[in-house]
Amino acid sequence: MALRNHFLDSLEPRDIAGLRPHLSEVALQRNELLDEAGQTIVDVYLPIDCILSIVTVMRDGAQVESRTIGRESGYGLLHALGSPISYERMIVQVSGQAWRLPLERLRAAAEDSAQLTRCIVHHAQATIIQSAQSTACNSLHSAEQRLARWLLLTQDRLNSDLLPLTQEHLSIMLGVQRTTVTAIASELQARGLISYVRGKITVEDRRALERTSCECYEAIQRGTEAMLHPHRRR
Repeated sequence: MALRNHFLDSLEPRDIAGLRPHLSEVALQRNELLDEAGQTIVDVYLPIDCILSIVTVMRDGAQVESRTIGRESGYGLLHALGSPISYERMIVQVSGQAWRLPLERLRAAAEDSAQLTRCIVHHAQATIIQSAQSTACNSLHSAEQRLARWLLLTQDRLNSDLLPLTQEHLSIMLGVQRTTVTAIASELQARGLISYVRGKITVEDRRALERTSCECYEAIQRGTEAMLHPHRRR
């Protein structure tokens, strides 16, 4: 039976059979803090229909989001192969279900399976692609372009036009003030790309949103596809 997480569903039968007894399905709530920088990661989280937000926090409390993780991957995968210490804050951006797996169980299983280790690395690399592209994007592209990119990525993960994103999360995603988020969202709404009410965004015109986004959305999608489905590359 499919577990509705790409990492888990891509594992060989032998590997998933060894991990399955240790998987527990959990309900995660929006803004729930799952890991903090400097702490030892105990559990790996593998989203089913929730979205995790990975943010870096400055000394003054300012935050910026480096990447989000949905059902295509998980948080803590690479930590199972190396240091278990978290260097970022992880919170729940969109509530929903996820699989929780003790990190040490994944580490032990990976030590016995080269195929599992390769799968962990591929999925971890897929999230790094997003982080690297986001770094360039934050420096080179406008807040409107970046917001369009995040909305498209979120829609892809939820497979829904309705995106439960708050102004607080959007400001962290973009690294701007909430007033800037309000101004950009209002402009996109006036142009018919989205409709926006408190805590909820509805994508009304995806094609126009894709045109508004920068090249980074396509680059992330293309890089992730190449990393997770190398046999589809031409």
